[in-house]
Amino acid sequence: MTGSAATARIILICHNVPFGRAMAAAMRARFGSALHGILAIERPVSLRQRLRRTLAAAWRATPLERRVKRLEARLAREAARAFDCAAAPPRDWPPGAAVHICANPNASASAAWLAAQHPDLIAVTGAPVLKPTVFTLPRLGTLNMHSSLLPAYRGTQAEFWQVLEQDWQSCGITVHFVDVGVDTGRIVLQRRTEGAAGLSPQMLRTRNLLQALHLVPDAAAAVLEGHAHPVLQGPGPKARRSRDRTLAARAALLRRLGYLPGSGTPGPVPHSAGRQP
Repeated sequence: MTGSAATARIILICHNVPFGRAMAAAMRARFGSALHGILAIERPVSLRQRLRRTLAAAWRATPLERRVKRLEARLAREAARAFDCAAAPPRDWPPGAAVHICANPNASASAAWLAAQHPDLIAVTGAPVLKPTVFTLPRLGTLNMHSSLLPAYRGTQAEFWQVLEQDWQSCGITVHFVDVGVDTGRIVLQRRTEGAAGLSPQMLRTRNLLQALHLVPDAAAAVLEGHAHPVLQGPGPKARRSRDRTLAARAALLRRLGYLPGSGTPGPVPHSAGRQP
């Protein structure tokens, strides 16, 4: 690292999950004590709340929905095992880094904690849409990791839509600056991920996360060392939201993958594919 990068203060915003800890370890390995702090997102749910939600969902769910959920849970477990095997994420956060566990990074307490760290750069690898009061804090800006080659597939769960629509050309990781739009900021780095027919969205996600362990530190280093040349994004499709991932679309994807009986060709989806119009 150059002198400016070595003395910078970097804050990582991530989820309190194995990937978050693996990313923190990768950032510490790259930047040492310049990784000053970690804001880890965790939404605790009590056993009673979890049981109540499970019973309510089971009562309302159709047989198809129950089967879809079981298959999705199985695919998620397989992908999680593959990530753990490849990345060997640590159990703890890097020693010496300040850690703030919160349910919402936009909450006033979280914003106050971030401001008190006086960050030069924030790197985000998993979070809800950040408010300007958060992403404008660091003097060098806030970087976000997105799991597609932007501007394709803005919004949530890009891998789901890429597999459903068989759009392998857009698979990859983008690290971009955060602005007031949803995944619309200037692009710092991109790297393609190999996708192929038969690959589940969950396993494609694992491939993306493994890529990100290298690409996010590379992008942060480029910004800190003054080597980054951010590129404006072109026009792209409307960002997908979680509610667009309907039961019909989820079942169509599982049929395409051969986990549900029926045609391998999906039916109508909420709106056009993630490619540029």
